[in-house]
Amino acid sequence: MKRTNRLMALMAILALVLAACGDDESGGGGDLNLVTDGTLTVCTDAPYPPMEIEDPDAEGGYTGFDIELMRAIADDLGLELAVNNTGFDPITSGLAMEAGDCDVAAASITINEEREENIDFSEPYFSGDQSLLALDESGLTALADFGGSSIAVQTGTTGEIYAQENAPDDAELVSFDAPGDMFLALEAGNVQGVLQDIVTNGDYALSNEGASVVETYPTEEFYGFAVKEEGAEDILEAVNAALAKFQDDGTYDQIYADWFE
Repeated sequence: MKRTNRLMALMAILALVLAACGDDESGGGGDLNLVTDGTLTVCTDAPYPPMEIEDPDAEGGYTGFDIELMRAIADDLGLELAVNNTGFDPITSGLAMEAGDCDVAAASITINEEREENIDFSEPYFSGDQSLLALDESGLTALADFGGSSIAVQTGTTGEIYAQENAPDDAELVSFDAPGDMFLALEAGNVQGVLQDIVTNGDYALSNEGASVVETYPTEEFYGFAVKEEGAEDILEAVNAALAKFQDDGTYDQIYADWFE
């Protein structure tokens, strides 16, 4: 996948937004009040390729763009990385972090005001518009075509909200807790489309003949890493400082190229 003009614009935004953090020293870990000493524990919701992928051959059992960016942050802090696959709702509600399941969450989480009532976000690190995936054989080429058809969405996501607000009134929205189950439902013919972030639908279409992203929806969404609302200020500061550093030294560009170019 080639880098888009939209992502180039995001990179420029990130360079400006994160510059304020760039002078902070992030190495060594410091006194971050971690769940486990010497380890940055990350909550995620996998599989959600190419962002979060279960991989028994990868260190810690997980990889993907989000995970490798988190691994680089942990390395920069002089910490090990552990990944806890908690699911999406416990992350966006803040329950996973409050329960001590992790220090920070990396799960392609769109920053919005509703979620900011429960969790605190890092500076934005990725742009994620919405999209509609369908099988070519279905003949469905737009959201407006889905009257009387079923669309898979993930519970609690901005994709679900977009579908609720924009799908035809007689379209059936089928919600799934696990993102991978949406593709299984599509393959089984239980739904005719999947509405979710472009990055994941696009990855599926590239890897599966006969499936295409038929529409994209610019929604001005940006992903952020998340921590609990109170008591994790030092972790958040360290994450933002590392992101700013990676913008400056090319680390972000290299991880991006590994997954999208």
